[in-house]
Amino acid sequence: MFHVSNFLSRIVRLSHNLNQTTNMKRTIRASLFITLCFLSGSALAQLPVSLMLPEASPKETRSITIGFTTISFEYNSVGIKGREIWGGLVPYGEVWRTGANKNTLFTVTDDVLINGQELKAGSYGMHTIPGEEEWVIIFSNFSEAWGSYFYDESEDALRITVTPEAMESKYEWMKFSFSNYTATSVDISLKWAHLDVPFKVEIPMETTFSHIENQFRTLPAFSWQGWVQGATYLQNNDYKLDVALKWAARAVQIDRSVQTIGLHAKLLVLNGNNEDGLKEANEMRKEWANDWRSHYSAAEVYEEAEDLKKAEEAYKKAIDLANDERTKQVLMRRIDSLKEK
Repeated sequence: MFHVSNFLSRIVRLSHNLNQTTNMKRTIRASLFITLCFLSGSALAQLPVSLMLPEASPKETRSITIGFTTISFEYNSVGIKGREIWGGLVPYGEVWRTGANKNTLFTVTDDVLINGQELKAGSYGMHTIPGEEEWVIIFSNFSEAWGSYFYDESEDALRITVTPEAMESKYEWMKFSFSNYTATSVDISLKWAHLDVPFKVEIPMETTFSHIENQFRTLPAFSWQGWVQGATYLQNNDYKLDVALKWAARAVQIDRSVQTIGLHAKLLVLNGNNEDGLKEANEMRKEWANDWRSHYSAAEVYEEAEDLKKAEEAYKKAIDLANDERTKQVLMRRIDSLKEK
């Protein structure tokens, strides 16, 4: 039987004779080379080599971007395969990796709120403690754990308690899903078997605002369109209307038009300055008297200022000047909506 120790002894003995003739040196070098090759091959043959096979629990990645914030999951899904899941394969009251193999990886690219509690941007190991009446969802600062065998509570970044909900439909494979999207939030559910475990992720509007504001230090700052888009976004979300007014004013400075003046006038009213807002709307109608859009934009300003009679008059003027039936129908619906106020 081959013994590595015997070969090493031979190598040592041969090395002591290196001061002999040139021919002997060549013989020793050849012997050393052959011995090392044999030793390497024999040693490698004794190493265990794992074969890669398809995983029984397939790896899944799910993500969504709300505003500028990406929320993602990486996990190995698990199948029911005829087994009892809750209280069986997954015991109640014990920390679970929330999937198979490694712990589920939960990543957010910005600071968020999970059921109202703050979680910093980053990647987290997601564990859960299932219960019949309530679940604990854990976001651990250690994200590379194999399962939950080495879970350490001292590494928790956040724990929340949620109420599971029974589902009529059956999910054979565990999955995470997104629903009820808004500009600042999304509902997330862990679904498996007949159980839905929900929680909500919210992105503070300040986060989205910062992403938009930073763009005005780049190319969008040179065009009126960017300032209009930013101001309109803030207006639609009723957020920082004073900043929206400043952005609209910047758009007017770059390009004085029905679109920029109309937005600026409306934001004046939204910021409580009805007098200047109505003045701008009136001046816009005179300056672009033959453009239906000027009367339409002015009507919106009048409507915001609660001068519904003047708003109706401006909408009717816009209908008279509009060229296509679709636009006329939209304007008629706006007049009809005034009657409901």
